[in-house]
This record gives sequence, structure tokens and C-alpha cells, in this order.
Amino acid sequence: METKRLEITMNNGNKLPIIGVGTYLMRDDQELKHVIGEAFKIGYRLIGNQLHVLSLYTAKVYRNETIIGDIMADLGSYGLKREDVFLTTKLSTANQGRGNCKKAILEAMENLQVTYLDMVLIHFPGSSKLSPDNPRNAVNRQGSWEDLEELYNDGLVKNIGVSNYTIRHLEEMFTYAIVKPAVNQIEVHPLYFDSELIDFCKDNSIVVQAYSSLGGADGWPVLSKEELLIDLAEKYKKTTAQLLLRWALQHKLCIIPKTTKVDNLRINYNLFDFVISSEDMKEMDSLSRNQKFCWNSKHVK
Repeated sequence: METKRLEITMNNGNKLPIIGVGTYLMRDDQELKHVIGEAFKIGYRLIGNQLHVLSLYTAKVYRNETIIGDIMADLGSYGLKREDVFLTTKLSTANQGRGNCKKAILEAMENLQVTYLDMVLIHFPGSSKLSPDNPRNAVNRQGSWEDLEELYNDGLVKNIGVSNYTIRHLEEMFTYAIVKPAVNQIEVHPLYFDSELIDFCKDNSIVVQAYSSLGGADGWPVLSKEELLIDLAEKYKKTTAQLLLRWALQHKLCIIPKTTKVDNLRINYNLFDFVISSEDMKEMDSLSRNQKFCWNSKHVK
């Protein structure tokens, strides 16, 4: 049954958990360890008679890889093994380019205290210190992808993908990529629903993973006041956050909600006991007004 779909198969045959835990701006040692520890307890359990593997997301720009590395080294205390956690990190814009990418990912593995990464994403199609219209951006991201392909072929990274790529960036990528990206992680919520990009990814067997499903720090105050969402949350006897996350799942997107509150962590996982009707899904879709709150890559050459 779709409501209990816990994993999605990527274009290389590997499985990706549909719900992950984002760690953006979580830098406090004790807070992060507490939240991730609780996530392990909540996420690693039976849902719908299937065992759920926790999916954990970090990035160099989040500045928390060392803390998460300590957590990964201590998995045994949670009753977990390395293969029980799907660990993803992202390549910073500061580390774009041939050679730079590989060096950064190997350093990330050292910080995270792991011998392999489940997935690495190129965080953004641009490079730091380059203007969006600088043609060097394209050269750098191609070089980064070539590095990731090497790491993938060497078994150090199990899956590789991108983030914030537009259709134009993906079409360009198809001209040189030997390994097709497994994932494109992009901003998705009812106020910013790029159906053209989502359909393009699906047509090309690229999993769409939604970030900022709740709008992020800037978008949540806007989304949480939308009258339609408030009314529908009341109708389904759920929180607005649960409604938004469920909406994304029913669009067959993967999600990586981030929270520093354990209670919200539990709420974010409780999405499998209701289904939004097709009529209400269309109503939520109709809220889209190209209102973006996060990374904008449309002008990156």
C-alpha cells in the first residue's frame, strides 16, 4: 500500500529511504546527539511490517560532520550497525572542481568516521567566488561529477546525485555523465511546486528528494498561516507540518524534514495513517505561486 511505502528504488537498483533527517544548522554537540539518538529510536522500527532504516543528511557547510562522526562511531550503543543508517553528505560550493571534490569527500569520510558514504550530492551547480554567469561553473561541476563517478566506481560512495539542479543543468549533465545522477534534491512545498522539473526528473529516472518541505525558517511562517492548509490539517486531524509532509509523499517525493525538537521528530514520522484525497491534493497544488525561500540556481550558467 502506498501509505506504507518506506523506500524507493533508484536508477542503479539501490534503495533510498523515503524519510530522512536533515541536520542543517544543527551544530550544538549535545542537541545534535540527542536529536539523532532519538531519531534512531523512532526511525529504526517496524512500520507496516517493514523495517525502516534511518536516513541521515549532513553537509560540510552545515559544520557538524565531526559531531555526526562521533555518533556514527557509537552506533553500537543504539543497537545499530553501519548498514542500518543511510548517510548522505553534500559537496560544498567551495570544493567544486576536478580533484577538489574527491579531496573534500575523502575528508568528509574521515570526519564522519566511515569507510563509505551511502550518497553524496553536489550541493549547488555553482561555485563559491564565481558569479552566476561565469562559464567556469559548468567546468567545475563537470569535474566534480567525474570525481564522484570515480568514488562511486571505487565503492567509496554507493550513490551519487545532485541538488538544486534545473532542467538546463541536468540536460547539460547528460552530455558528459557516465553514471546518471540517482537523486536531485530540490526545494518543494505547495508555494513552490516546480512540476515541470519534477516531471523531467521522473521521466529520466531521477528520484526527487524534497528539502524545506515546511518552507524552512523563512517559509514556515508563511505556510503555517495559509488558510487552506490550516483547514485541511483540521479536517485530517493532523498538524500542518504532517499535512505538508504527507502531500510531498503522495507526490512520490522523498523528504528530509529537519527539527531540533524530539516531539516534532516523532510527528514527522507519523505520516502513514492517513491519505489526502485527490481533490485536496489538487487544492494544495493550486497554492503554488513560484515563492522560493532557499537556494536559487536558475541563473547559474
